[in-house]
Amino acid sequence: MIRVRCISLKSLLVLITSLLVMTAIGSCQSAPDQKQLQGYFENTSQEDLQKTRWDTGDTTITNEDRLDLFRPHVLNRGGGYIGVGSSQNLSLAAWAGSEWVWLVDFTRIVVAVNKANLAFIQESPTPTEFRYFWQKENDTAALAVIRKHYAQAKDLAFILESFRKSRPYQLRRFRNDDIVTQKYNFALWLYDQKLYDHIRRLAIGGRIIARQGDIRGPITIKSVAHQAALMQVPIRTIYFSNAEEYFDLDGSFRENWLAIQGDKTALVVRTISVDRWDYPWAPGSELSTTRGFHYNIQSLGSYQSWLRSGPPGLRTRMILKTGTIDKANGFSQVSSLYRTTDAQVIP
Repeated sequence: MIRVRCISLKSLLVLITSLLVMTAIGSCQSAPDQKQLQGYFENTSQEDLQKTRWDTGDTTITNEDRLDLFRPHVLNRGGGYIGVGSSQNLSLAAWAGSEWVWLVDFTRIVVAVNKANLAFIQESPTPTEFRYFWQKENDTAALAVIRKHYAQAKDLAFILESFRKSRPYQLRRFRNDDIVTQKYNFALWLYDQKLYDHIRRLAIGGRIIARQGDIRGPITIKSVAHQAALMQVPIRTIYFSNAEEYFDLDGSFRENWLAIQGDKTALVVRTISVDRWDYPWAPGSELSTTRGFHYNIQSLGSYQSWLRSGPPGLRTRMILKTGTIDKANGFSQVSSLYRTTDAQVIP
């Protein structure tokens, strides 16, 4: 039998502090003005990351080919968005109509490439012009744009280096996206001018930031939660990719994501590549990789109930086991709150 984990005192204090911040903000007579909103957003803190074995060019693109499975569920949610990884977030944020976008990653190279992309977006009125900067023959123009936008940045040299390391993989991602969007008849952010315009408006307005951050780390996610609360912006879309499958959802991870304030519409979207027998891969999801992905959504309220009361050693697959699974399409969803009886069905 698995004992149910009681929330730690530290986690409880983090949660209470966040609720007090939200209560205090809610009692104010006026919402933050645009200058205050921008200030709060830009003041999001980040961790000082060290180089890892994941700081390679291939990690700067997604290998999830069926993001379209998330589209009807994230559509027009608005609010704030938090996502790990690179430009796949921009499709999700565009579909969601997110108004403030925090891009976080535990690899420095991914964060650097996200910064390069933000520069290219601002200089490119159309998706075609954006893709122009990734072509090898346009290297000089691309480097000039990066230098223009990050001339005073301490990490300028690293952004330039990261861009060049990422380029062959990004070109491959473009080719794969051309295939899957045609095969499954959907539009990513670079395949629909309206979607692109939304992302470009956010980028020009300074409403997308790239931050160094481990989703289990001590600074970045807690800072996102705090700044979003000050902004009075509910986080409505959270994208984990398949990051959760690598560790237990314990300790600082629980503290971080219990601090996030959403509303009843808030949604967690994720993928999982393990336990294929229980969670089949979506058709066509293995185009970019030898391992496909199962796609899952869960309400934030449900997820936080698991983090608050679930057993020690909690893993994503334990949560998914209590949801509804469409094995034919490699998709599942979880909406129920954690119950102590759920421990009885967890292997």
